[in-house]
Amino acid sequence: MNQGLQRFLARIFVSLTLTVISLNAYASCNAVSPTGTPLNQPYTLKIGLQRLTLECDISAPVILSFTRDHITYSQLYTQDLISVEALTGSRKAFFIPQGRHTFYLDLSAQVPTPFAPSVQSVAQYQRFSTVHTLTLSGFVGFCLALTLYVGMLGNSVRNMGFYSYSFYILSAAIFFTLQEGLFNIGFEDLSVLNSVHLHLFFVGVTVFAAVRFLDQLLDLKVLLRQWQRNLLLYLSYIALGLAFLQLPFGFNAAVLVNMGFSVVTLLIMAIVLAAAIYAVVRKVHCSRLVLAGLSIVVLAMLARFTLDNISPFLQRYGLIIGITIEAFIFAIATAKKVKKLDEDRLTAYRKASMDTLCSVMNRSGWEGFAKELVDTHKREGGYLTVLFVDVDNFKRINDKYGHNAGDTVLQVIAKIVTNRCREQDAVGRIGGDEFVILSHCFSEGQSQRLAERIIKGLEGRDVKTANCLVPVSASVGVFITSEPSVKLDTLIQQADANMYKAKERRRRKK
Repeated sequence: MNQGLQRFLARIFVSLTLTVISLNAYASCNAVSPTGTPLNQPYTLKIGLQRLTLECDISAPVILSFTRDHITYSQLYTQDLISVEALTGSRKAFFIPQGRHTFYLDLSAQVPTPFAPSVQSVAQYQRFSTVHTLTLSGFVGFCLALTLYVGMLGNSVRNMGFYSYSFYILSAAIFFTLQEGLFNIGFEDLSVLNSVHLHLFFVGVTVFAAVRFLDQLLDLKVLLRQWQRNLLLYLSYIALGLAFLQLPFGFNAAVLVNMGFSVVTLLIMAIVLAAAIYAVVRKVHCSRLVLAGLSIVVLAMLARFTLDNISPFLQRYGLIIGITIEAFIFAIATAKKVKKLDEDRLTAYRKASMDTLCSVMNRSGWEGFAKELVDTHKREGGYLTVLFVDVDNFKRINDKYGHNAGDTVLQVIAKIVTNRCREQDAVGRIGGDEFVILSHCFSEGQSQRLAERIIKGLEGRDVKTANCLVPVSASVGVFITSEPSVKLDTLIQQADANMYKAKERRRRKK
């Protein structure tokens, strides 16, 4: 047992020793030309092609890696000028064997770029690559899901403002994917993916789409004064214009555009934050969610400058995580906004299509609903049942008992009809004392039972008004058809004709 324990402890000691050696293997790996600094210290690359001479004395194999951002060409050579094959990954990476070596690293930068290569053990590099790829892949997948979700919401209300959210999140996802080199896993030799022009283009699109989306979400047209809103929109157009303008020009122009982007973006963020705070004060719908999302992104930006020595992971991925949380919050806000728009639209539709006296549809609303039922009948078959209801001697009721009593009679008739119909039936008042019902039934028997219920409910009865009892009766014309190509006008005409026949029969009986 003691020998087994000793062997176990010995293995742990050897493993720890190798790990420590591996972790410190890059301590003597320096760039001796053009500057004599350790590789883990940032070095600013100049524009164009340049060569770094690396002197390494390492005790275990390591991986030399660096970001491809704004670097269009990179290749490592041995002292004999034999090229070292790069490893596949989001970062440019080369395997360095143990021992003393001299390497030449050729780099071509589009703009002056901070260059801070990382020298890690194989295990460290694999762990870093896995975390990096999973983090970026999760971010991109989440953004795509939100893009589709909010895009469908925007389509449901046919509002271009909500499409802007999809463009905003999609362009942000593409920008971070380009910046972090995720596309390079599949397109190793496509140098345009690391182009400063392409990165700046998606920055401009992201800023523009974000402003357009927030303009719609916060109702800035109503919230702000015209010049304030116009200033914000003009700044977003400037950002988009700069994004397109820098594409055909050289790298110096791209640097100037980048400076312009920084100024414009700061102004836009300041205005948007101020507008969000003002919206919260004015209790604008979803404004608290918008302010929360913007605040998270601002904190994430600050984290890039403050968390380097506290949490390297958050310092590197904090902004991506912040954008992800903001995107999720904005998606919730969008869903709430769309729901409110739907409710407002439904309320407006009801006001425009409802008869306020009888709480049934007016002629316009009824015709719209009835056309939908006719279309359903054409697709699914069955029977259409039309009932035309006319209150007998309604003018005499108004003259004898007063218009208030007449209104009460109409309300009672509407309630009787509505209570005997289904929710999917179209019930409307299309004239002073005329009501019409259209129902799509799946059998003739179902149609006949509906007609019988309504006719029986409208048989002579006394309606209690404020001052008296009013004797009321109504004539009902019924028309039932299974003809698939029947038109709505034909249905109404047939039911109307049958109503007059029913009224004539009632007169003869008297």
